[in-house]
Amino acid sequence: MKYAGCPITWSSKMQAETALITTEAEFIALSEGLRRIIPLIGLVEEMQEQGVDMLSGQAEVKCKMFEHNSVGLSIATLQKI
Repeated sequence: MKYAGCPITWSSKMQAETALITTEAEFIALSEGLRRIIPLIGLVEEMQEQGVDMLSGQAEVKCKMFEHNSVGLSIATLQKI
């Protein structure tokens, strides 16, 4: 997650769970990443609603997640395979 063009959170670690297939490993990684970022997005949105003066005017709140496993992406977005 970046704020005012500067990264405020970043992490890299090995998964604690053992996945049996690649799709499961990709889904676990996607889930972990979203669990960390969603509360931060909510915090920024709430700060904006409360009128907190942001450094660069109105902050743009968005999240881009990268997923190259089509089955994992389908599961994450609840699409039929």
